[in-house]
Amino acid sequence: LLLLASAVATTAAAQAQRDTLTFNNDYYFSKRNVEELVPVTGQNIVMLGNSLTERGFWAEYFQGKRVLNRGIGGDCVSGMIARLETILSGKPKAMFIMAGTNDLIFSKTSYEKLLEQYERMLDIIARESPRTKVYIQSLLPLVEDRQDYFKGKNKRIAGFNAVLREMAERRNLPYIDIWSAIQNNGALPEEFTHDGIHLTGPGYAVWVETLRPYMKPYMKK
Repeated sequence: LLLLASAVATTAAAQAQRDTLTFNNDYYFSKRNVEELVPVTGQNIVMLGNSLTERGFWAEYFQGKRVLNRGIGGDCVSGMIARLETILSGKPKAMFIMAGTNDLIFSKTSYEKLLEQYERMLDIIARESPRTKVYIQSLLPLVEDRQDYFKGKNKRIAGFNAVLREMAERRNLPYIDIWSAIQNNGALPEEFTHDGIHLTGPGYAVWVETLRPYMKPYMKK
C-alpha cells in the first residue's frame, strides 16, 4: 500500500504544474474495473472520493446501511465525473462526496475552474438520479512539512472549503464540515496521520463520528 501510494503521488506530482489534473493512469482504471464488479442499487449509499475515501472501511463503520466504497487513490474531480455513469445507473439512495484535494495539491487549477467541474458533477447526478440525496463533505487538512508539494496547501484547501460551503448552501445541499472536526490550528494533527495526508484509525474515527448523524436516516429497518 505504501508503494502504491508513493506511485500515485509521484504520478500526480509530475502533473503539479498543469492547469488541471487528469485521471489517466493504470491504477485508476484497474481499481475502477474492480469496483464496478459490484453494481450500485437503489438501496446503496455511495462514498465517492479519492484515496482518503478508498482507505476507509465504510461498510464496516456503518453496518446495516449498505454502504459502497467508490474511492480511488489519486482521483480528481474529472475522474469522478467519468465514473458517474455506472454509479448513477443504479440510482443510489445517497452519495457522500469528498472531491478536489488532489486537484488543489497537484495542479494549478483555480477555485473557479475546480468549482465549475464540481458543479458539473452535481448537475449530472441531479439529472440522471434526481432522487439520490447528495452530501458535500469538506476537504481535509495536511501536515505541510511532510512533503515539499504540501507547502501552502492548507490555506488553498481551506479556501476551497469556503467555496464548497457557499455552493452547497446555494444548491440546498448538506455540507459536512469534517475539516473543523479534525483540524488543529489549521493542520492535520500528527496523531491522525502517518504520512501527512492519509489517515490513521483515530483520524477515521473522527470522520466517522462526524458522519454518523447524516447516516442515521439510512439505518436498515
